[in-house]
Parts: sequence; structure tokens; C-alpha cells
Amino acid sequence: MSLMYNKKLLYLLGTIVFSTSAGCATPLPTPNQACYVEAPNLRGHYEGECLNGNAHGQGKAVGKDMYEGEFVNGILNGKGLYMWMDKAYFAGRFKNGIPQVPHVGCYVDDPRLRGNYSGECRNSKAYGRGKAKGIDLYEGEFINGIINGQGTYVWPNGDRYVGQFEKGKASGRGTMKSTDGFEKSGFWRNGKFVE
Repeated sequence: MSLMYNKKLLYLLGTIVFSTSAGCATPLPTPNQACYVEAPNLRGHYEGECLNGNAHGQGKAVGKDMYEGEFVNGILNGKGLYMWMDKAYFAGRFKNGIPQVPHVGCYVDDPRLRGNYSGECRNSKAYGRGKAKGIDLYEGEFINGIINGQGTYVWPNGDRYVGQFEKGKASGRGTMKSTDGFEKSGFWRNGKFVE
């Protein structure tokens, strides 16, 4: 039996899926958010325990990202697995929605960069030039533990952004380079390419 691919792309919960047909179609899950989940990137579909309209207890939330684990009043709290849309993931404990990644060195705000920090610090926070390595890698400038200034951010697949940052996001002049050869240079604002 051969599968025929429908040429339509469906956008569902922040990911692109291909619709297939082989005589009968399997329905796609219907977004259900009867229980509130605080993290915006997890809103879309929720399965699990609820209390007073909030995800509470064991559950699975799928939006742009996916989380399966423990919730308290709609917030990730306890043991769980968080998978970002680029397939990088963290499995472990969460406290008030923040992954509790073991970290060495000054505080770094971005949970994907927690792991090891070396560089300048002020008030126990990354400040000035430094290098942070966790799921992702960043080398450049920080202010109060937040990426700010000139730097290079590298994702696990080797894609990288080289340029200016403001409040943890690409802002100003910069270049995005993908391992597949794609390159985009210009002006960025709040993590999005402007021109």
C-alpha cells in the first residue's frame, strides 16, 4: 500500500505537519485549553489533571513547545520534560516555571544557557563579557545576567546568530547563519528580522 501526500500544509499548534491520506484520514487533535497553562508557548492543547480551571498535577501541554510533567496552578512545577520547537529539551525539575538546570558561575537569565558560565560578574550575575554554555552556547556581553550588547549565540544544530542583542533577543545589526547555508544579514528587533 502506498501513501499519497496531500500537498497542503497544515499549521497546527506552532508546528508544520503534512497531511497524508491512504483511503481514510486520521483527524488531527483539536486544540483544547480547558485548563489554563501559564507559559504562552505551551498553550494550544492540554491533556491532564485540572484544579479550578488550571493545569494541576500530571499533564501534557503542547503549543509551539511541548511539556509533559507536573503542574501547580497552571505553572510548570516539579519533574517534567520540556521540548522546545527546535527539538532541544530539558528533563528535570521545574520551579515556578523555570527549569532548575545545575549551574556553575554567575547567574544567567536564559534557561537554555544555564550550565556553565565563565567571565565577568557583578552582584553574582553575568555582567560584561562572558561565555555561557547550557543547551545552547553564547559568547558576548551581558547586563545583570541577560544577554545584552554584541555577541554570538549558537544552537545545538550549529545555527548561529552573530550581532547585537537587547534584553536577551537579537536587536540591532546582525547575521543569522544556518548549517544548511541560509544566511540573513540586516537589522533585527525583538528577535525578528526587520530589514
